Amino acid sequence: MNRVQIPIFELKDIKVGYGDRTVLKIGNFKFHRGTVYGVVGTLACGKSTFIKLLAGRIEMAGGELLYEGNYFQKNWRGKIKMPEEILYCETSMIGSGGKVRTFLKDRFGDRVQQIKKQYYSNGPRSSEWDRPISTLSRGQTEKLSLVTGIESDPKVLLIDDYGSHLDYDTMRDLNKKLNHVARSRGVTIILASSRPKDLRGALSVQVSLDNGHLSQVRSFKRPEQPRSKR
Repeated sequence: MNRVQIPIFELKDIKVGYGDRTVLKIGNFKFHRGTVYGVVGTLACGKSTFIKLLAGRIEMAGGELLYEGNYFQKNWRGKIKMPEEILYCETSMIGSGGKVRTFLKDRFGDRVQQIKKQYYSNGPRSSEWDRPISTLSRGQTEKLSLVTGIESDPKVLLIDDYGSHLDYDTMRDLNKKLNHVARSRGVTIILASSRPKDLRGALSVQVSLDNGHLSQVRSFKRPEQPRSKR
């Protein structure tokens, strides 16, 4: 099996618990390259635990989690060393100092004008460009963290509580963008949400959780586009 055929993540008999309470129990499941997965379900069904497990933020009580066919490495303290190409998208990665344009310029250099055109050039959104990050609303902050995650071009992008503060238009545009970058760049995107209807236009596969168990996997057919081999 060549590298492209090896799943990005492979889970085998995963079990995660807090004390004597099991919050996540997954038999066998594989995440494949260049695909957008939505982990959905009601509150407290295990979505955030699932995302944090893939991000190396929590430990398993049992089972195996493989990344590209290998276990995560650990440092001498036993803490997981996450591969740099896996990005866990969260608002804390953007800080609170400076303006939006300055933050994006410092991070992406000459690409900043292209990013402005794609995300900050239409209508009311253009006013966000020169706003201090500290004055952004929760929705604007979430958008900035998502833009940062997408444009960082990781191999794997993990997003918890996706779209919880986004308006309809922003959500729709980001859904299309996520689906596009998965297909064109070969990025594997795994996001969690309690509102599956809001994910239309983004997902290739919907993974439903019920009380920590995998209850349904649903695939959505989309027109074939060239994929990047990552």
